[in-house]
Amino acid sequence: MIIASLAVLAIVHIVRVYVLSEEQASWLIATFAFIPIRLTGPAIPGFYWPGGLAGDVWTFFSYAFLHGDWMHYAVNGLWLAAFGTPLARRFGTVRFLLFSLLGAAAGAAAHLLLYPSGTSPLIGASAAISAQMAASARFAFSAGGRLGGGIVRSDADFRPALSAIDMLRDRRIVAFLGVWFVFNLVFGLVFTPPGVTTSSIAWEAHLGGFLFGLLAFPWFDPVGRARR
Repeated sequence: MIIASLAVLAIVHIVRVYVLSEEQASWLIATFAFIPIRLTGPAIPGFYWPGGLAGDVWTFFSYAFLHGDWMHYAVNGLWLAAFGTPLARRFGTVRFLLFSLLGAAAGAAAHLLLYPSGTSPLIGASAAISAQMAASARFAFSAGGRLGGGIVRSDADFRPALSAIDMLRDRRIVAFLGVWFVFNLVFGLVFTPPGVTTSSIAWEAHLGGFLFGLLAFPWFDPVGRARR
């Protein structure tokens, strides 16, 4: 599942960069990137966004398949491999895909909430991967899990998940969440990420995806929660 996801993202980027003309690539971004003003801007006589009303819906998901350059793709690919792999094993293909798509939509919704009149296209799989990261934390810190602090069990990716309250009581998890939030805020507000020259990290989309992954995880989890 992860290899297939990486392949699809790579193919989309190859087509956009090497196959399409500049005009066609611009049309692709206008059609599939998430642009807040598309939803909130006034109607302009004679002007129509590509895709129409259907595009207003699919861009909440389709933007996650586009990347700015190969560095953007590589960074997201590494995080996808690291956090998506255990989650894909636990969820299975259908749950994993649906969860990731909804995580992307949550990221777009958070971006829209903070920048309702934004004109810059939002692209990248970061919000979906942030949801995967948050979901993986729900079971990775369990006893026997990959980050549980003890011996990693052979069924590490299928350990019972921690409740949200249990996670808040665990200093290791609180530290993990704190570092993640600070990292995104600092790099989103101050720095430009490697390989991206015209925009900053969409920290609000990351946050939306992360919160979705953390809170919606139990609705998708086929294993269940740890009992204490």
